[in-house]
Amino acid sequence: MATVKRFHRRLLHSERNKISLRKSQAVPRKKEPTTGIPPKLWGHLIPPMPVITSTIYRHYAKGPPASSWSLSFDLTIAIISDFLKRSMSKTVEDIQRLSMIKAVPVPSDMKRTKLFIPNDYRVQAGNHLGCLLSPEDEHAIGWDWRRDKNGAKEIKGEWLQPKKLDKPKRTILYLHGGAYYLGSYGMYRTLLARLAKLSDARVFAINYRLAPQHPFPAAVEDALAAYLYMLDPPDGIDPIDPESIVVAGDSAGGGLTLALMLSLRDAGLPLPAGAMTLSPWVDLTHSFPSIINNIQTDFLPATGFKHAPSEALDYTRLPQLKQSMGIGPFAEEDIDRVQFYADNKALKHPLVSPVFDKKQLRGLPRLLIQTGSAERLHDESIYTALMASNALDDENGTNVTLEIYVDQPHVFQIILPTRSSTCAIKRLAEFVKTATTEEKTTGLSVFTVSPRGKASDTKDVLLRSFRDGAKLSEWKARLDRPSLRERMEDVEAAVSQMNDIKHRPASSHSA
Repeated sequence: MATVKRFHRRLLHSERNKISLRKSQAVPRKKEPTTGIPPKLWGHLIPPMPVITSTIYRHYAKGPPASSWSLSFDLTIAIISDFLKRSMSKTVEDIQRLSMIKAVPVPSDMKRTKLFIPNDYRVQAGNHLGCLLSPEDEHAIGWDWRRDKNGAKEIKGEWLQPKKLDKPKRTILYLHGGAYYLGSYGMYRTLLARLAKLSDARVFAINYRLAPQHPFPAAVEDALAAYLYMLDPPDGIDPIDPESIVVAGDSAGGGLTLALMLSLRDAGLPLPAGAMTLSPWVDLTHSFPSIINNIQTDFLPATGFKHAPSEALDYTRLPQLKQSMGIGPFAEEDIDRVQFYADNKALKHPLVSPVFDKKQLRGLPRLLIQTGSAERLHDESIYTALMASNALDDENGTNVTLEIYVDQPHVFQIILPTRSSTCAIKRLAEFVKTATTEEKTTGLSVFTVSPRGKASDTKDVLLRSFRDGAKLSEWKARLDRPSLRERMEDVEAAVSQMNDIKHRPASSHSA
């Protein structure tokens, strides 16, 4: 009898365990933390192994594309380049999502304050811009940009300030890069924190509206709105003296910085103490030689940014003008739109491509232009510095400091912590201090910085290369060409020739 009772107790205990197990299985599992990155895009973030192995082999067998590149730098550029090439099979929306999902954490020694700029400032900015655009400009722009702000979210921004800095004496307004269609200020917190600490400043960064959903002049309108907000904020917030402000930006953000300077100048609004541009994109017509000559030493896509068809690329979804006219510098009907940011007819507008400024970038605040000698936008920076400073005619122009970093690609300042990038960031911070404390002057300064971070004065060398006028005349002729298709065909031909050489059998190289 005792044996039977023990058997029943064991059986009952076993059944309770089963019931308990079934209950535990029925309880929903705790959700795993997510990155916000859609599963279909995860694989896109992983560089293919052949890219890594082929780059390592080429680095040691044939040498890096630029002589001073280390293996780690060579690999980084190859991975970025490959990522951009593979991105062509994705939609604009997918790549935008990737570029904005994950932000760099706020450094522990920085204080962050988030904010939204009321739409009233967009209205003010739009009114100023509207006065600068002619009816011909409006038709070349090709969409009703004035109506776009009505449904747009408020401009998102944030302040970054060193915790140890009680009362900053200067302010940096930063406009991020990303070809006008990618990115956010959250990607730049490491750079912005370093600039803030080195220059004893606070940084104000914004997310402006992105193309192709919000093409030109939406970004300019938002940048101007942010600047007006700083000068005349809502009640309870202290206004900022424009003479204590330096506006900065990289790549498209560098072009936007100059477009903002032109807008302020032409609207008669207070100018900031200075502006600094990192690898600025100031010619969206791709007219200069370095666009072709530096293809192999830069990661920018050889034939421009392209993506799979999607709603974002349907420009008929934009608010439409009541009527449109086929006018503008590039009225070729049989060529597709080249840039997400602006219609082909608007690419020579100075607020799109500042190199076409009719006043040749004169009358601007003190400028710092940093460019890599190996980047595809290199010549644009040289031309901008020469035109703005008027140095070739020895007449008063905008005060410009041009810094050329040997062997460096596009926006090298934010790629890897190298001696070149460290030097560049320190010099940016020094410029912020100088621009906000010293009297405004005129003239051109040129420095060439070696890969080891050593700077030398090379103004005379640069000016000598342009003194006979041949090189400058050639560049101006390239800018004046009436055909956009011709420019694109030049790039495609160069890429085709490079590919032929790359895949040519070794025996064909011998004489």
